[in-house]
Amino acid sequence: MLHRCEKGLCINRELCKNGGECYDKEFGENEQLHLYGVFSRLMEDTENGSFSPCIVYDKDDPVEYAAFHLEQYADMRIVPVERISALLEQYYAEKNTITRIRQKSADLRHLVQTALDRSRKKYDLQLKQLKDTEKRDKYRIYGELLNTYGYSAAPGAKSLEALNYYTNEMITIPLDETLTATENAKKYFDRYGKLKRTYEALTTLTQETKDTIDHLESILTALNIALAEEDLVQIREELAESGYIRRKGGQKKVKITSRPFHYLSSDGFHIYVGKNNLQNDALTFKFASGGDWWFHAKGIPGSHVVVKTEGKPLPDRTFEEAAALAAYYSGARGSEKAEVDYIEKKHVKKPAGARPGFVVYYTNYSMSIGTDISGIQLLES
Repeated sequence: MLHRCEKGLCINRELCKNGGECYDKEFGENEQLHLYGVFSRLMEDTENGSFSPCIVYDKDDPVEYAAFHLEQYADMRIVPVERISALLEQYYAEKNTITRIRQKSADLRHLVQTALDRSRKKYDLQLKQLKDTEKRDKYRIYGELLNTYGYSAAPGAKSLEALNYYTNEMITIPLDETLTATENAKKYFDRYGKLKRTYEALTTLTQETKDTIDHLESILTALNIALAEEDLVQIREELAESGYIRRKGGQKKVKITSRPFHYLSSDGFHIYVGKNNLQNDALTFKFASGGDWWFHAKGIPGSHVVVKTEGKPLPDRTFEEAAALAAYYSGARGSEKAEVDYIEKKHVKKPAGARPGFVVYYTNYSMSIGTDISGIQLLES
């Protein structure tokens, strides 16, 4: 008799994984005997009380649990738990927390995503308009060459061949045959002036729109990091300060109770991870000392990570663990690896008027690091 594993059954999939078989094919007699041997060993471990409870996480989401190690999820984060009872409590508590937070953050996500979509469309249009101004220098050169060589243009001519003294090449300048060479030159200078003004205005506007996009993307990242209602309170406050949410008349600023994540490195150094832009600013510019080390995922939104050095040099392992935290708490969380910048905090600056969480730094170091943080000890936030 043939047997087929059901994809939806975790235990069946695990038996197939340990037995070296594929769970979506029909098994012959020899394959069934082999799987029975695997199952028997599993049952023997169970009877002897040889359990290794664990929870499987996809990013921060608990997606599966079992009384033994699950090989089928080797590409995900697997966290061991000491007892089955503790496993069940932890799994369902975290599941409920994530569901509740996602429900409570749905309105914020919608608000931010709508603003982000609008800004991206605006940015694309501005880039197109900016590209249209690239021909401005051509019109300036046409005007200059007409002022220089226009005397040779025949009345009513539709074009003029002239030497471009910038490139030492001959070019053809289109002419309006109803205008003189001088009038054609003025027309080209007018075009140049208009495109130049448009270019200067769009350069500023485009950068402002890009800054808005970066800011909104960083808020979305913060919403993905949020694990508690107090984290959402601070994100909502940032949106209010940025003008995306209106405060009701007479409403005061809310009390902030959310705190950065607090980790302990394998070498005993305390590592702090900001959960949102307001926390990032406070962590970097109020909490961190000049000799502490600062980490951030390169070129993408993410948390500020600070390692308190207490004047001691950091071991390589602590650098790597702090970088892994910076990679994990960023837009690269779902990736296998990420590029992370790190530098002493004293070299991190905040430009005047910059948005929350935005900083500048130079002469930094960088490393490519994985996003697995399962081996780093999380303390109370």
